[in-house]
Amino acid sequence: MTDDVDDVLPADSLSDPPTDSDRLADSVRDEKVGFADLEQKRIIPSAGVRKPSTRAEYWSYACYYTALFPPGITAYGGALMQLLVNKAHPSGSLSWGGKVIDVNSFILDLQGILFAVQLVLLLLIGPYADYGSWGPWLLIGSETAVYIITFAFTGIYEPSQWNAASGLFVIGNLAVNMSTTFLWSQYPAIIRDMPKMIESEQAVMEGSKSAAQHLHEDSMERSKLYCWCTFLGSFLQLCALAVAVGIAAAIGNANFDEQIKNYRVLIGFFGVICVITTVPFFILQKRRSGQQLPAGKGWILAGPRQVLQGAKQARHLKQVLIYLAAYFLLQDAYGTSGSVRGIQQNSVIQYNTVQLSGLSLVGFTGGGFGALFWMVIQQRWKISVRKMVILGGFGTLIPNLWGVVGNYTDKIGFHHPWEFWLMSAYNFMDASWGVFYVTMITEVAPAPKMYLFMSLFNMMGKTSAFIGPFISSAIITRSGGKTNMAYWFLLAMGVLGFIILCFVDPDKAKVDNAKCE
Repeated sequence: MTDDVDDVLPADSLSDPPTDSDRLADSVRDEKVGFADLEQKRIIPSAGVRKPSTRAEYWSYACYYTALFPPGITAYGGALMQLLVNKAHPSGSLSWGGKVIDVNSFILDLQGILFAVQLVLLLLIGPYADYGSWGPWLLIGSETAVYIITFAFTGIYEPSQWNAASGLFVIGNLAVNMSTTFLWSQYPAIIRDMPKMIESEQAVMEGSKSAAQHLHEDSMERSKLYCWCTFLGSFLQLCALAVAVGIAAAIGNANFDEQIKNYRVLIGFFGVICVITTVPFFILQKRRSGQQLPAGKGWILAGPRQVLQGAKQARHLKQVLIYLAAYFLLQDAYGTSGSVRGIQQNSVIQYNTVQLSGLSLVGFTGGGFGALFWMVIQQRWKISVRKMVILGGFGTLIPNLWGVVGNYTDKIGFHHPWEFWLMSAYNFMDASWGVFYVTMITEVAPAPKMYLFMSLFNMMGKTSAFIGPFISSAIITRSGGKTNMAYWFLLAMGVLGFIILCFVDPDKAKVDNAKCE
């Protein structure tokens, strides 16, 4: 790796300068950034040959996103667990951790435990994905766990099984989040190895194309793929949810037994959908090799060593740290807000599976078409990933502000069914955050250690996600069960994260990454 980014800038790239000195400075900076990014990417296939991406691999990867937020575990599994906990504790409170707490606080504590466990697992397992061919197998392993837990949920049907339902909810969501991390980490390589990008890279090396042009094209292609992932995943979920609405209506929601049967059937149905949309990528993906294991080093300590090395590097990667802080805070506000809102939603709609399916249908419709809309906007006007993620970050603040207002009036603030339909439709706006915050990670993180930094960002996001539920749970408990009080904390965290986000500079990040060994 070069010690100075100027070493990767060809001498003739500074010849025949423009007359405008400002344009010259910008051009030189863009070329430095472009060559810095290119050098990062060219050293990755060090443990094997380069394998060009195929159209089948590209689109099967996009289809996989249908399973990243599986309603079977996340929506229906969570609602079933909450229903059983409430049925088993009609007083609205239970003994937990040596004290009596509100049921809603208990559910938030469960989510906090989930993310705390995930933090540890990602530290232990995640770094191994950067070496050899471990990445694809870690993805397959975590997704297989999703299959098992999803179908295990269909055996839950009595209030006395609320402990089992809680355990399955935690383990199932843990498996989903692990799968998400390992899938995220693969998409920069799919773009890097597209035939058109390989040709573009070669053109830069031959001097017929500027490094800045290649960098811009690479960034646009990464954004495009992630937008297609979100759109296609949402579209396929939309089709499945349309069927789910019919299933729920046919079974009925007249009594507890019908509700339980509804949840069990729908969880099993979405388990099948999960298998159908993920297996093709397992078959079609290229088994790309990561970095070679350092000479004389064993596999046992490879993961911890990678974490330590990443931590040492992160201290010198200022832009990574800035985005890490912004990501930590915004994901807390965004993720925990969704959890709190989901708890309120289940209570307001009284666990009605038809309404829950309909709300999910509207949400995926808004998210899918939102992703397509923001992709068109970005590609049409060549808007940078940074600007798009700032727009998305601002959008995540609105639901928390809405929840804060609910502390002072019953007219709005998540007290009525129509508000949850509105928030489901608001996924159209949320798509600008959901699509671009992952792409932004690839803009600032060192390419040779993409798995590690994807795991690091995911860990930070989940660390905030277990801090958020724990603090929100405490706020709700101390306020006497007033769930909306949690939105004050979430709004403050989100605003702080948004302010920090505005200071992230991806161009500086690429230069810093090229200097880092």
